[in-house]
Amino acid sequence: MFDVIIIGTGKIGIDLYIKLKKKRIFNKIYIFNTNKNSEGAKYCRKNNFLYSDQGVKGVISKLSKTKIIFDCTSAKSNKKITDKLKNYFNKIFYINLTPSKFGNYVVPYFNQNLIPKKINLITCGGQTSIPIITSFKKVLLKKLKYVELVSSISAKSAGKATRENINEYVINTEGAIKKLSKIKKTKVIIIINPSDPPVNMMNSLFFELEKPLSVKEFSKLKLSLNEINAKIKNYIPQYNAILFKTFNKKIFRVTVRVIGQGDYLPTYAGNLDIITSSAVYLSKQVKLLHKNN
Repeated sequence: MFDVIIIGTGKIGIDLYIKLKKKRIFNKIYIFNTNKNSEGAKYCRKNNFLYSDQGVKGVISKLSKTKIIFDCTSAKSNKKITDKLKNYFNKIFYINLTPSKFGNYVVPYFNQNLIPKKINLITCGGQTSIPIITSFKKVLLKKLKYVELVSSISAKSAGKATRENINEYVINTEGAIKKLSKIKKTKVIIIINPSDPPVNMMNSLFFELEKPLSVKEFSKLKLSLNEINAKIKNYIPQYNAILFKTFNKKIFRVTVRVIGQGDYLPTYAGNLDIITSSAVYLSKQVKLLHKNN
């Protein structure tokens, strides 16, 4: 067993720490930030996490027994952190949970065995939509003209880093969709919903076609979506995607809802749970690789 490190004591970092601790598959789990007075730092100390406010300096001091670093900070902080850690990337797996462009795009749905050292988990929208878009493109081929993703999340699940990263969220999600699905025309929109009580997160995918959708194609898409739901539930248990027809036969939509597991984040914060659950799954795959080598 080896150690792992989490950088960032925001909602994602703490939720990830709890998820990893429950799995009991790593020796020690360290969590770092640079502000000992933050709410996250206070929570870490109160719950006896292996916490330090020494930032990257503290991270480097623990690298001898560490195989995985999880970056749960922000896109802006990610650039500063990776610059300081660049000499260590050949020895560790670096899982980027921020919406920065650092690392290779990885969606656990596809990357079961081939896992790069520098991993970019894109965004919650990317993780939930790319398996669907890629699979649907195989059915629709050149008929698929345009894809639009609308992510709606509760305002209460959008912390400081999420709000600071809105532009990066859109840019990174669009970039990943284009690169991994080969769709040239796509658009990403994010809505922070202030309603109270908070609403569960929902991603809506709109597909526009060059020609009307046939009955046969619709049946194939439904079967494809059933397979996607079953496979993703292996690491995001409450993932649920539903296919809908519209009055316009050249347009159809898919809605994706994810209810969080409630480890630290509320169940309505499925958007954040998507990222932490994906990170946990990948860390288990990394451990298997390490064991086999």
